[in-house]
Amino acid sequence: MTNDDETTQTFPPAAPVPAPARARRGARFGTIFWGVVLLVFAIAMAVSAIPVFSVDPTTLLLAACLAAGALLVVAGLVAVFTRPPR
Repeated sequence: MTNDDETTQTFPPAAPVPAPARARRGARFGTIFWGVVLLVFAIAMAVSAIPVFSVDPTTLLLAACLAAGALLVVAGLVAVFTRPPR
């Protein structure tokens, strides 16, 4: 008889451990910012390419930036008020 025979034990298989739940993350500011910048640029190029409209490009970009800024402020306020309390 050897020591291996006396000390060898068999254990039942371990139960699988469930994966931890991932917390939902919101959109990052950089993603939203660059998306808005590209959208403003695309709108400015589209309006300037259409010959029916004659709009000053500076005024168009200013109005688009103001609208995008207002949209970001409103989206931020909605995010704050819809967030569950801690």
